[in-house]
Amino acid sequence: MESLTIGRMARASGLSVSALRFYDGAGVLVPAHVDGRSGYRHYAPEQVRAARLVAALRRVRMPLAGVREVLARRADPLAVQELLDEHLRRLERGLADARRELSSVRSLIEEEPVPTTFTVRGGELADALGAVRFAVGAIPCCPCWPACCWTSRPTR
Repeated sequence: MESLTIGRMARASGLSVSALRFYDGAGVLVPAHVDGRSGYRHYAPEQVRAARLVAALRRVRMPLAGVREVLARRADPLAVQELLDEHLRRLERGLADARRELSSVRSLIEEEPVPTTFTVRGGELADALGAVRFAVGAIPCCPCWPACCWTSRPTR
C-alpha cells in the first residue's frame, strides 16, 4: 500500500495537520518519509494506528513523555497497562486536589459578608436607640445622657 500524505493521515487518524506537524517535531510520531526537497511528510499505513493511539492518549491528558513511552512499549501489554494505570492515578490525584481547592473556594465565598444596607428615618432611629438605651448605660462620648438628644427628639 502506498504512503499517506499528511492530509490523508490527518483524516485517517483524527489528528489535525498541525497536530501531526507538532508530534513530528516533538519526536512522538515521526513520518515514515520526509521529502528532502519539498519537506512533505509521508506516513506509512501502519502508522495510522499509532496516530489514533496518540490522539486517544492526548484526549485523556497524558503528557508527551508518557505518550512516547506508551508508543515505545506498546509491544509489551503489561508495561503499557502499568503506564496507563499510573496516568489514571495521577489524574485521580489531580481531581481530588481540584475538589479540595473548589471546596475551599466555596467556603471563602460563603464566608464573604453580604453587604446589607438599611435606610431608617431619623425619628425611627431615635425611637429605636431610646428603646435600648437601658442596655448600654451611660455613653462616654455623651456627658448629658440620658437627658440628651436621644430622649428629647420629637417622634415622627
